Amino acid sequence: MHPSKDIQGTSGSELSGRKIALCITGSVAAVKCPELARELMRQGAEVRTCMSQQATQLITPELMHWATGNEVVVRLTGRLEHVELAEWSDLVLVAPATANTIAKISCAIDDTPVTSVVSVALGLKKPVVVVPAMHASMFAHELFQQHLTRLRSVGIQVIGPKIEEGRAKIAEVGEIVQVVIRTLGPKDMAGRRVLVTAGPTIEPIDPVKIITNRSSGKMGLAIARAAAARGAEVSLIYGPGTEIPPTGVKVIRVQTTQEMRDAFVKELELRPDIVVAAAAPQDFVVERPSECKLRHTEPVTLRLIPAPRVLSGVREFSPSSFVIGFKTECGVSDEELFHAAEAKLNEGLDMVVANDVSRPGAGFGTDTNEVLIVTRSGWRKMRATKTEIAGVILDLAVAKA
Repeated sequence: MHPSKDIQGTSGSELSGRKIALCITGSVAAVKCPELARELMRQGAEVRTCMSQQATQLITPELMHWATGNEVVVRLTGRLEHVELAEWSDLVLVAPATANTIAKISCAIDDTPVTSVVSVALGLKKPVVVVPAMHASMFAHELFQQHLTRLRSVGIQVIGPKIEEGRAKIAEVGEIVQVVIRTLGPKDMAGRRVLVTAGPTIEPIDPVKIITNRSSGKMGLAIARAAAARGAEVSLIYGPGTEIPPTGVKVIRVQTTQEMRDAFVKELELRPDIVVAAAAPQDFVVERPSECKLRHTEPVTLRLIPAPRVLSGVREFSPSSFVIGFKTECGVSDEELFHAAEAKLNEGLDMVVANDVSRPGAGFGTDTNEVLIVTRSGWRKMRATKTEIAGVILDLAVAKA
């Protein structure tokens, strides 16, 4: 056995016996691939690598041979390496994935070892995970976004990216590993119904202006995505957030708090096993929105009244559901955050996930969060990616529901 394989299973066994084809393309984020391969191996996986010609100009095949202990595919020969590797693998992971590679996959163009492996894998119905990395302007391109939509429409999972410093940066290694684990992990939620709310709501001031908040819906979508990956039947009630909903779930788009409330009550008729109220609906609505556009030339006084409570009466509509609520605070201590979560828990919920949006990396629109997860039997503090937090939330819910 190659000495580099000594690390297999040293951090866990969740990928024990699983075979990952790591496909690397020509993004500078390729420098993360040795670390990514090693982390997958530490969870028990066997990793083999395929590289495009452009990727080999950034990191060498010898480096990936060292990292994985396996020979690296850099060109296709009469051995049909693309077919053999796709058939061998349990999952194909394209990380990093350039705009060029993603567009080729979307159009079924197979002119590199990477795109050829992906094409065979899709034909074999193998799971494919794509991790984009590129300049932010390329990621924002409307036609490129259409390619991502096409990938998702055929079941390809897309992770990230993180938009920072004008770059669409590759997702964190830990998040990628968690997605692979969830994708290949046991379908322990098969047969369960899960209802998730996510994103903000909007309330009109006039036909043009609205009241809303900065919620993106990332946390709720991470939970919906994780539950679907674990085999659950998922319904997602999603306000006007900025994230693309995951594939494989029933998506109900809403705008106002009342619309979210109405959709929520209707979905409760299906008696979901687990309810996750991760949305950030408005606390107030304008009592009398103007029918005409308000002009900036005159002062305006708005009277705000309490908005409908989306979670109100959840026990009446679905008494057997395991109900998870979220509590958002700003500028509070851990003790104050815990007491706020405890008070919400006493409203008849089974779990409350509380966070302080003023803390670094824990606000709206971030890929990470810092939360207190509070149940009747205890609590825990967790700082991690929203994908990782989603997994822990569902683990606790499955154990108790």
